[in-house]
Amino acid sequence: MKKTRVAVVGVGVMGSYHANIYASLPQTKLVAIVDPCLDKRVEMEIAFDINSYQNHLDLLKNENIDAVSLATPTSLHFDIAKDLLKAGKHLLIEKPIASTVSQAQELIEISKNKDLVLQVGHITRFYKAIKLLKEKIKAPYLIEARRLSPNGRIVDVGVILDLMIHDIDIILGLIDSEIDELSVSGQFLKGNSLEDVASAHLEFKNGCIANFLASRAASEVKRNLDIFEKEQTIHLDFSQAPYTELIIQRPITNNNGDSHLQTDSRKILEQNPLKEEISHFLARIRDNAEPIGTTDDDLRSLKLARRMITLLEQKQNKKDNIKQ
Repeated sequence: MKKTRVAVVGVGVMGSYHANIYASLPQTKLVAIVDPCLDKRVEMEIAFDINSYQNHLDLLKNENIDAVSLATPTSLHFDIAKDLLKAGKHLLIEKPIASTVSQAQELIEISKNKDLVLQVGHITRFYKAIKLLKEKIKAPYLIEARRLSPNGRIVDVGVILDLMIHDIDIILGLIDSEIDELSVSGQFLKGNSLEDVASAHLEFKNGCIANFLASRAASEVKRNLDIFEKEQTIHLDFSQAPYTELIIQRPITNNNGDSHLQTDSRKILEQNPLKEEISHFLARIRDNAEPIGTTDDDLRSLKLARRMITLLEQKQNKKDNIKQ
């Protein structure tokens, strides 16, 4: 089978990772990259012996490509993705799929009408620890998710779409129930409309409670997920890359009626989840592989994130009005 010809649009930190992986895979040919920064384009041209372009329209005019990874800022996703899909290109787009739900719905509709693969880069779907977690959980009554970082590379969206979206996607993938109640709080530390800290409390109709905390103003990196069930507690620590620590504790009662905690602790090597994600994208194009996570899942996660943002903005507007 011939190689899949690919390009990467946006070669910042994540886009550069995409380019490196495509260049290393035997089933792909990295044809070109797109970036507005001249220095970055020259760097990529030299590194991979490929062409580069300042914008995606020049790419479409000059190159014969099958697929694209889109890793630009979120605010640029919709317009670029729409052009690429209309041009008949399969698309792997870094999360979130778009800035708004209506934009996401339009992109999904175009991809379906043109029979194209549209995959959103929710990388945690490819963590071995998350796959194992889905096998281990039974009936959670409480989930606590914390994703804290000292700074944020992303400057065009707030911390909900930047960081919390990962945990939203994980938890919605674990709990098969509609949302009953939602409350959100946050802090805007840089004097603009983008939240730097966000906390959300969510109650599902099946009774499960989920608490989220995300910050890009923390003193250190913390990425934890705790799942509480009647018969076990599961703790995951994602902050020790390339390892994820998984701890399962279960109460055990002996014949005398005495109880103690049985602890199963292991460190799981996450080889290269981005490479797995990209390989899966290619398998969907080349072999019609079943998707790991659907566009319905992507849309559900974005809808909840946007709902959180709306509630937070409403709360902040009330505070601002009181001050005036």
